[in-house]
Amino acid sequence: MEWPWITADCWLGCGRTGVLVIWLGPVQRDGQHAPFYACEPCLDRLKAQAFAYFMERRPASA
Repeated sequence: MEWPWITADCWLGCGRTGVLVIWLGPVQRDGQHAPFYACEPCLDRLKAQAFAYFMERRPASA
């Protein structure tokens, strides 16, 4: 299932409000839940960080 982009606030770090964001999942703390949204530039940065992490830990080819 693909989640729709909506207009809301980015929770990932840029702090922009009223921008197109996509839901990444719930934030949970002390039994409470909040929606976790990211705008496209922040999501792109997160994907690049994850890709770099995966590439650093890629097993050597035999």
